[in-house]
Amino acid sequence: MIASRKRFARSPLGFDFMSVSDYWHLQKLDSTGQSRRQQLTAAYTWLLEQAPNAVEETDDDHRLLQARLLSDWQQGQMALALLCLRCAVSHAILRACWQLVSQFGDYYQFCRADLLPFVLDDEGRPLSDYQPFGVHIVETYTPGRASLEGWAAHLTRNHRELNQFLIERGLYRVSDWAILNDTQVSQLSRILGEFHRLTEAEIAAAETLLSRYHDVYRRDRLQLATGRKRGRCQMPSDHQLHAINAKLAPRTVLGQLRQLAYWLRQYRIHVRGGLPLLEPLDAEESQELPAPAPSDSDTQQEDFLQAYRQQFEAALAVAMSDTLQAYCDKLRRKKAEKADDFLKALHLFHCEGESMKAIAPKLGLTNQVAVTRLMNLKRFRADVRSALLTQLQSRVRDTALNFTSAEQLQALGDRLDALLAEEADRLIGEAESEAKIPHNRTANSRFARQLCASLQHLTIST
Repeated sequence: MIASRKRFARSPLGFDFMSVSDYWHLQKLDSTGQSRRQQLTAAYTWLLEQAPNAVEETDDDHRLLQARLLSDWQQGQMALALLCLRCAVSHAILRACWQLVSQFGDYYQFCRADLLPFVLDDEGRPLSDYQPFGVHIVETYTPGRASLEGWAAHLTRNHRELNQFLIERGLYRVSDWAILNDTQVSQLSRILGEFHRLTEAEIAAAETLLSRYHDVYRRDRLQLATGRKRGRCQMPSDHQLHAINAKLAPRTVLGQLRQLAYWLRQYRIHVRGGLPLLEPLDAEESQELPAPAPSDSDTQQEDFLQAYRQQFEAALAVAMSDTLQAYCDKLRRKKAEKADDFLKALHLFHCEGESMKAIAPKLGLTNQVAVTRLMNLKRFRADVRSALLTQLQSRVRDTALNFTSAEQLQALGDRLDALLAEEADRLIGEAESEAKIPHNRTANSRFARQLCASLQHLTIST
């Protein structure tokens, strides 16, 4: 009987979960497309001979075992050392897929069996001309820069075919800052004009914003990357935001950049053959909010997720109220009654479920086109999204510090930013899909429920 599994410590955020027994059990696909855990006796026997205390390793010794296996394999001495690493990597691949499904699967309609065929292709046989994905992970791994588990998760989440599948489902897992960094200013006229139908003035403003972003952001990335590889695109600092536009508060500039990135994200999904973000849209290396852990940290994990949900709702309430107030202030400067019509139109449409055609005469407008222009829902939702992300940025990080160390949180880097952006996209997508229902529409989406609550408060307070 092989020794029982021993789990290593893992942070409540759900990363770096590894078991010693993973080194002699291979996760492989069965005939139904599901994963099956298969014991490889040859790997276990060899590991027991080479490292007899392996089944009782501590966390530190676990890393030493990994280093020894890598050294043995790289020196060309032990094919079985590579087999042990292939086994361990297969579990990391499975966990990465499980994490994607747990975070996004329900909304984007995919399951683990949809993802595994792209990446779980190792049968545990001696290597031939075909190289399994797990072998590629081991061959490209550099000890010391990340854990093997983290590297395997990174490559899995960035697997080309797997990501194309996700894009086809409407999920594009790239940060706002990376999208802005590699979009050419010359592309904006076509993307924003032809696809999003923005005005010439809005396009010109976007071109100026993106050009300034490139001037500041690319310059700083080149300076920071001198003599070393550039990392993932991080959220711009207040200093950079001030340099992009010194006339506006950094928070306002950040919101403008997020809004522009949102429009570009919608376009990229469209041209890549995915479901348009105008329909549905829910945390790397890319990005995911932590998945539940099958370990003793379940309670702590649930506490974190509960705290996160509370912070998300609080952030949405503030973002919605702030955006509504900003719109009202702007409209009142033009014409006092217009702000009242805007609030009434939003209430009738979202809270009463009335069509724009029915709303028009109640506001003294000629047709539903005038109502569409008044509410400008596409722009309004984008502004709420920007305000929401600004709120989430500090709230979620502060919450996470109660469950993990500052070093672990910093290591997540832009992953958390991208995850929060995807969560905001899902919120907006739900609202957009709901708004397309022509009859008997109710405020079921989180966006609409919060909008109705904020409208009631705003009406009372004003």
